[in-house]
Amino acid sequence: MLSFELVSAKLDGDWRGPSGFTVLYDQRCPLCRRLRGWLAAEPTLVPIQFLAAATPEAMARYPALDHQRTTTVLTVVAADGAVYEAERAWLVCAWALPTWQPLAEHLGTRHRLLLVKAAARLVDRHRHATMRKLYGPSCDTCQISQPRSS
Repeated sequence: MLSFELVSAKLDGDWRGPSGFTVLYDQRCPLCRRLRGWLAAEPTLVPIQFLAAATPEAMARYPALDHQRTTTVLTVVAADGAVYEAERAWLVCAWALPTWQPLAEHLGTRHRLLLVKAAARLVDRHRHATMRKLYGPSCDTCQISQPRSS
């Protein structure tokens, strides 16, 4: 089984896979912050850094990225510079978790990736509906400056 081999290689010091990655997440979104906290608390096969999307630090670190887009879809940047967005970013995050890696490998095939894409879009729709409730209609374009006063 590939997952067992990857875990064994890492434990034995023979690991040759990605040396880690950075997850860009929308810090304004309660769901994104919650998922970031959950992922940060889980044991991982590779180091994961978190960086708030579209911040000065993110723009300086990754000048070639479309930073407006990083606030609308999950974006992962691997240590080797590879960029994963949307459903592929979700799979990369799942792959990094030992308990979720077999599922990520199973869902990463061509036809099953469509299921992940549908799920990622569903999460994005829910996320943006929640953001509109919190911040008002300006969230439709993710150009939020200040929360509405209650």
